[in-house]
Amino acid sequence: MVPETTKVNSTFISEKVSRIRWIPEQYDESNSFITGSWDLDVNNLKVWKLFRNDYADDDENEFVPKCTAEVCFTGDISGLEFVDERTVVLSSTEGFVSVIGVDRDRDEDNLQERHRFDSLHKFDTFSSLNAAPCTGLSVHDTDVATVGEDGRLNIVSTVGLKVIRSIAGADSCTISCVAFLNPKEVLTGNRLGIIKCFDIRAESQKAVGSFAVSCEDEKRSNCVTCIAYHPTQKHIILAGSEEGSITVWDLRQPQFPASYLKAHDHSITELAFHRTQPSRLFSASEGGELWQWNQNTQPTAATASGGLLGGTGTAVNDSADTNNPWLNGERAKSKINVTSLLSGIRKAVNSFDSCRSKVICGGDNEAIYLLENVN
Repeated sequence: MVPETTKVNSTFISEKVSRIRWIPEQYDESNSFITGSWDLDVNNLKVWKLFRNDYADDDENEFVPKCTAEVCFTGDISGLEFVDERTVVLSSTEGFVSVIGVDRDRDEDNLQERHRFDSLHKFDTFSSLNAAPCTGLSVHDTDVATVGEDGRLNIVSTVGLKVIRSIAGADSCTISCVAFLNPKEVLTGNRLGIIKCFDIRAESQKAVGSFAVSCEDEKRSNCVTCIAYHPTQKHIILAGSEEGSITVWDLRQPQFPASYLKAHDHSITELAFHRTQPSRLFSASEGGELWQWNQNTQPTAATASGGLLGGTGTAVNDSADTNNPWLNGERAKSKINVTSLLSGIRKAVNSFDSCRSKVICGGDNEAIYLLENVN
């Protein structure tokens, strides 16, 4: 059930959304966002601005988005992240990554491609090099990590506009997702359910560590679809999977998962903590769901002895580190409240983003949803 205080605005835009992100604002709450499309003959990157709907009845669809800028691309847009307020990077299933300038100084918004890293991902064949789909990207400061179906991991600089590192044999199968852990370590997840950690500053081309996601059926592989890390405790890693479950690790003891949570009935498409409130996690699925996972702040014997995160998401003390709800195995279910923010859409929710009390999301039903007062 959607909380009574949460308002849901929906707008049909006639195109499938693969990625959606709020445009960062330095001081104010953002009212503009950016989307990437997929499954069109020519796909696009668009800037949208929220305008008040003067024709709304009973506070429904109080705001409507209007496109203020657009740039077109070949291939599906598979990744989209901001480097800073004026720079966004996107990846394509055509194997390239583009650095896009977002100009908002004038009366009208403008998007301009500043640089393109062509053929970052490619299949080696006997006769030629064919583009391999880039499956995702991750940003840390001004560096971008990219992965693809060719099993390659690239690190590119948006300042020097060059490839800093390329590990051709990072994996022997499709790498499905990637996440910067810190400036020198990158996590990759593959089609077979294996997560690898690479030290991108070391000379070695091999991973420095690896671990596998859990699966309800041990005889099946469970693709890693997305990776997230705890904003204030980066040794806590969460991975969404093809079967809809979430596996949690403590990287200080990575031999076995700290928790395994059966979540959605369909593949998890995106997993991310709230940008400013670490006690809140969001997950989206191919089943048309968007969930919020909240730390249970009710006083219990466990939390009274010192939970890692208080109600405001601030660290309490290091000695309580093991009491973080995500590290409590089966007991994690009793320490985390799950709220359904969207359901029954029947088509995949591919992407979402949070900004204070607002969440924006989009997917395969060709609509954009704005959720307000999400607490």
